[in-house]
Order: sequence, then structure tokens, then C-alpha cells
Amino acid sequence: MTQEELSRRADISRQALGALEAGRSMPSTAVALRLARTLGCRVEDLFSLEEESFSLSCEVATDLVGPADFRVKGRQPARVALGEVDGRWVAHLLPPGVPGEFGSAADGLLPAGQIPAAVRSARSATIRPLADTATLRENILVAGCDPGLAILSGQHARRFPAKRLTWLNASSGAALEALARGHVHVAGSHLLDEESGEFNVPIVRRLFGERSMLVVNFARWEQGFVVPSGNPRRIRKVEDLVRTGIRLVQREKGAGARNLFERLLRKARVKPDQIATCDEVARSHVAVAQAVAMGVADVGVATRSAALSFGLGFVPLALERFDLVLPAAQAQDARIARLLDTLSSRAFRRELTSLGGYDVSTSGASVSPAGGH
Repeated sequence: MTQEELSRRADISRQALGALEAGRSMPSTAVALRLARTLGCRVEDLFSLEEESFSLSCEVATDLVGPADFRVKGRQPARVALGEVDGRWVAHLLPPGVPGEFGSAADGLLPAGQIPAAVRSARSATIRPLADTATLRENILVAGCDPGLAILSGQHARRFPAKRLTWLNASSGAALEALARGHVHVAGSHLLDEESGEFNVPIVRRLFGERSMLVVNFARWEQGFVVPSGNPRRIRKVEDLVRTGIRLVQREKGAGARNLFERLLRKARVKPDQIATCDEVARSHVAVAQAVAMGVADVGVATRSAALSFGLGFVPLALERFDLVLPAAQAQDARIARLLDTLSSRAFRRELTSLGGYDVSTSGASVSPAGGH
């Protein structure tokens, strides 16, 4: 469409349209509406408030991504998730490339020139936001390894369309460390304290000391060996993995699945070097299942839902409790209230149950206060 045709259809002069295009003037409401209608888009697609073009000074969190996980390609900016935590802006680098199955749309962009330093160590960086600050302040950042957090994010968006819950994939240990550093609002964990036999609460007490924390149940799940359909290698227990030709895809240190596997090794008195492992370490339950489905590995430890999503076999090993951990001081925060409302909703429970391997009977229930008084 030529400038002349657009000005004619929108009923404004070419001179006025030229001034708008050059940024020398701002349109009246009527003109903005006519231009949007003529071009078949929204007013906010054409015009923005001056504040939206500003940059944000953010602390770049490196808890959940490191140099080995983030490869800079070309001169493209890095996508980041943004959130205001304890009165300061925090940015998390999102994986490069097109978002995958559980990918997230970015809240802002980190200029390419700042990426190497940001990846090497946490530091302040200038982020160009992709939304206004009022909208970004409503974001809630949740770190954890359960793919069910993607379901929580989707249901949250349905219940509260203008509010955003961003899932950041991380092992239980990394998620709790990020929470301790004030880099996320909520951490997901399924770590067993062997001495007490209790999930999460004793570990949260040790990590956060006297700081008052809340532990809320997300769900209970089955975790076990993910194997090819039909279990052709007849893997039933950890001792079976020492057989020649069986390759294990391992999770990263700090992951609940890694902890479970190491407990099984100790109980069976099997040494880690007796088992052949893949070179690559899986960073999620889904990545474990994907490695088995592709034939890269013969077995890995993950959730039943991850195995089902790839049509794989599953050998149950343990029933575990996956909890959400957050500072008690945030309990009155409207963002947390929305999260807990979604977690307790019938729609969320029904959808999560449909994945298989989940028990949602206590989802949303407070497990135990941890730390503090």
C-alpha cells in the first residue's frame, strides 16, 4: 500500500502521515483507530508509549544456564525472561533458537555484545523490554524440572490472560539455589532427605536457615526407568545396568532423578564406573525420554509422564513428591495468590492427570512451614 493510498483510506493528509511515520508527531485517538482499522491491526502494533522504548537495568541470573549450555551464534540478541523479585529486575537467558515444545516467549532482548560477559558471571546488563514495565511487574518466575509446570503456566494464562507465569527449566538443586539468591519467585523440588525419609522440607530448612518459607505440594509422581517400548533389554533393577551394551543417559548433578539413581546404586552396592553412560547429560525428564526414543541411550531415570509422551516403556522405582517452595513473606503477593489459585483449580488437576503418572489429590495443599518461627 502506498503512502498516498493509506492516507486516503485513513482520511488524513499525506503530510500528517509522514510526520507520524517520522516520529515528529503523535496521532489523535480517532486517527490512530482509523490507521489500525485500515491496516488490519491493533493500535498498539502501530504506536507505543515512550516508556516502552526505554531499557531496563537488570541483574542477569546465571543459576540456570551456563557457558556450556548457551552458544552465541552470529550477532543476534539473546532472548530473556524478566521478573521483578524483591524490588529488583532479574533477567534469565532463554535457550537460543526457536522455542521448543516447552519454550517460552521472551520478555526482553539482551544485545549480542553483552551476552558473553552475562553468561560468564552474573552482572548488570541493559535489557530492551518487549512489554511495558507495568505488565512485566506482574510476571512470576518459577524454576523447576517438572514438565507439568508448562501445564500450570498454560492454565494460569487462561485464568489470568494479562498475567504471566514463566516456567524456567531447572533441576531441583539449581531451582532452590536460584530461589536462595533471589533470582526466581518460586522453586520446584523433589529432593529426598535420606535421614528423615521426608521430601524437600528438611532440605529447605537447611538451605534457608531461619528464613521463613512455605512448601506447597504440586503433585506426587512416579519416577523410574524409561526404556524402549516392550523393554527389550529386560531392565528391571539397577543391577541390570551393568550388563554389556546397556547405555544410561544421566541427569545433571543436583537433579532429583540423579539423586534417586545414586541412592539405588548405593543400596545395590553397584559402583558408578560399572555402568556405561552417554557422553551427553540430559537436562530434563523430557530430554531423558527423548534420548531413549532416539536410540541414543537404552535407559534413563525420569517420570512416567515423560515416558508416556514418547510412547516408551516404564519401570517404576519410586513415588515422589514434587513441591513448590517460596518465601513465606510472598504469601500475600497477588502474583503468588494467582499461582496458588491455578494450582488448586479443577481444570489444572484434570489436565495434569491426563498426562499419566500424577497424583493430584494434595495439589495446592501446604506441606509444612519450613524454617523461621
